Amino acid sequence: GGRNKWAMEPKDEEAEKIESAKVAVFSAVTGSIAMAPLALFLPEALSGTGAAFSPQWELQHDGLAVMLALFGLVYRYAVRSDPNPQLKQGVATAFAVTRALSLTRASDIDCTALPLQCGPPLGYLNWDMIGQLAGGGLESAVAFGGAAFAIEIAFSKGWLRRFGEAGGGKVE
Repeated sequence: GGRNKWAMEPKDEEAEKIESAKVAVFSAVTGSIAMAPLALFLPEALSGTGAAFSPQWELQHDGLAVMLALFGLVYRYAVRSDPNPQLKQGVATAFAVTRALSLTRASDIDCTALPLQCGPPLGYLNWDMIGQLAGGGLESAVAFGGAAFAIEIAFSKGWLRRFGEAGGGKVE
């Protein structure tokens, strides 16, 4: 028996909303800082985001900042007070994988559709696409992993509060 870990009612809903906004901004800033060196120096062929400082590069990284803010919100609600490291890693990995996949482009020259065939080595994915997945995956893993790491530090230092703790204490 005992308490239901999913039955958590926030003590102060307004404080929780403010804390969520703080986590979202913190996540966007720290994740962007973490991935900045890769965004600047990752070869264009591997990044999927375009040459550094191009309009496409800016658009992709502005979008990443929005994704990082949403990641912070989801992360705060998902991990709550659960100490399970797989849960924390899973949230970051889900965001990184979906971003890496969305950055991957199939060539109209090398690929045919229905079913997708792009050539060696895998048929579905060619070497260029595998490179894009690797580069986009690396940049995304650093961004979302960096944000999660920073959020956890901020939780431990009391700079930010986990969901259910913003009203002045831990929810039992």
